Amino acid sequence: MPRFRNRAFRKYISPNSDRPRRRANISRLMKLVTWNCAMALKKKHQKLLTLGADIMVIQECSRSNIQQLGHPPEWSSTWFGKNKNKGLGVLAKAPWVIRQAQALKPRWTGKLLIDGPASMELFPVWACITRRPAKAYIEQVHSLLDMFDRTPLPPLAIVAGDFNSNSRWDSEHATQSHSAAVERFRKLGMASAYHEFSGEPQGAERHPTFWFRKNKRTVYHLDYAFLSCALLSKLRSVVIGHSDDWLSSSDHAPVLVEIDL
Repeated sequence: MPRFRNRAFRKYISPNSDRPRRRANISRLMKLVTWNCAMALKKKHQKLLTLGADIMVIQECSRSNIQQLGHPPEWSSTWFGKNKNKGLGVLAKAPWVIRQAQALKPRWTGKLLIDGPASMELFPVWACITRRPAKAYIEQVHSLLDMFDRTPLPPLAIVAGDFNSNSRWDSEHATQSHSAAVERFRKLGMASAYHEFSGEPQGAERHPTFWFRKNKRTVYHLDYAFLSCALLSKLRSVVIGHSDDWLSSSDHAPVLVEIDL
């Protein structure tokens, strides 16, 4: 199975035993990472860059940090939010480039047209409650899914970010639960890259992406990358950052997805 030389990803997810192995075409390999950096990205961006991601979806980052990192022509960038110190950013490394960026409702979502070796739509997510009353985290994802019901998605589409939700809390949300959202994604022809690759069911993940109050004993899987069928068929690997390497930087682990385009 593919191994990563980067020490920051020491814990590997084993692919399903029946998954066919494909020879990587390095020139067409795309890496996408989603990470809630817990602010102060300026102090952490060098570590994030070592992952070699082509596209980065970063929650809780400042507008200025994204602008500093997103220097053309090597990088293109966009940022969503009202608080300049804490928002949702996206970076794309050449030959990938952000052509269009549009803020959506709920506030912490967006729609990006990304061009490069292929053209795709990316919907970054940060399910965030900043005032009361407000929709629950997973209800914000359902609002995004409502938009998808009205506007067809292209063949290459990605929804990635910090959902702040998991199936273990379904009973708290009636019809707008996490499992209901997963089913709506399925009907749209999309599935979670992590669950597709690992074969694990929703709510029973072995690799957490969140350490509550930075406690290794209180862990949850809250960060996701949902891919369209055309991208799922090209999925090469999914890796979750290990607490030994990332807990000092954030209470969230990065989720790295590799796709052979």
